[in-house]
Amino acid sequence: MRGAVKIVNTPADMAVSQMTREQIVAMATITVRTDKVVYPDGYDQALKEGDDGYIEPDYQYEEVIDQSALDRFGVAL
Repeated sequence: MRGAVKIVNTPADMAVSQMTREQIVAMATITVRTDKVVYPDGYDQALKEGDDGYIEPDYQYEEVIDQSALDRFGVAL
């Protein structure tokens, strides 16, 4: 697919792309997964479901804006 892909790395690239601020913020929004379980000292993280002593993770998901992506494009919130 020669010539079909546009890469945006700088504010100048963004200006040429005609992307809106809202589109850039949406593209810079990522989902971060965090395990909220407090595991005991020495817990073997390699244990799998069904293994003796396995503790099920409690994953929490949060959408955050990747500030480094916004900085690269010169976009301020």
